[in-house]
Amino acid sequence: MKRLTILIALIIPLFFCTSWGFFAHQRINNLAIFTLPSGMIGFYKKGIKYITEHAVDPDKRRYADTLEAPRHYLDVENYESDIDSIPKKYNDALAKYGLKHLNANGIVPWQIQRTYYNLVKAFKTRDSIKILKYAADLGHYIGDAHVPLHTTNNHNGQLTNQAGIHAFWESRLPELFSTNYNFIVGKAQYIENPLEESWKIVKHTHSLVDSVLTF
Repeated sequence: MKRLTILIALIIPLFFCTSWGFFAHQRINNLAIFTLPSGMIGFYKKGIKYITEHAVDPDKRRYADTLEAPRHYLDVENYESDIDSIPKKYNDALAKYGLKHLNANGIVPWQIQRTYYNLVKAFKTRDSIKILKYAADLGHYIGDAHVPLHTTNNHNGQLTNQAGIHAFWESRLPELFSTNYNFIVGKAQYIENPLEESWKIVKHTHSLVDSVLTF
């Protein structure tokens, strides 16, 4: 069971650094289902409509839940000049920075881990509704972790006279050009440590910030 549920985290590498308004989040979750192994794909195909439509639930919750927003990003520069200096475990980061700082500057790697554990628990209790809910949420947070502008305090280009770049990058561009994207990514692969993989993603994603702004 553990090995199967970990495979849900394999939505992680699905779309290298393209980014996500409602259209793209739903596309990502939909296509991720087809990467899953035979032991899982049947269940998820039956729930594909839910997984697709509810890919945007975390964004919708931001309007009602003030604690939702920091779950989507990590402003690396507001933590450390070197991302490797940020504690990888949530409790260590909480001890170092305090809850207020975490909620102000983002917690996406830890939110991926938290949602993953919620999904594992849903599998253990055979709660099909919660499995679909947490799988849809997990796809969303992993998608956000692949967004360069979700890893910087210059998240909307406001520090480089590029205000408005965020929506342009994650909504308008996929809507205009997704028909030309290559969605063939192969089958899901087993990930031993979802938290470690989440940090690997965020580190790589953050390294692309300057390229995104330059382009």
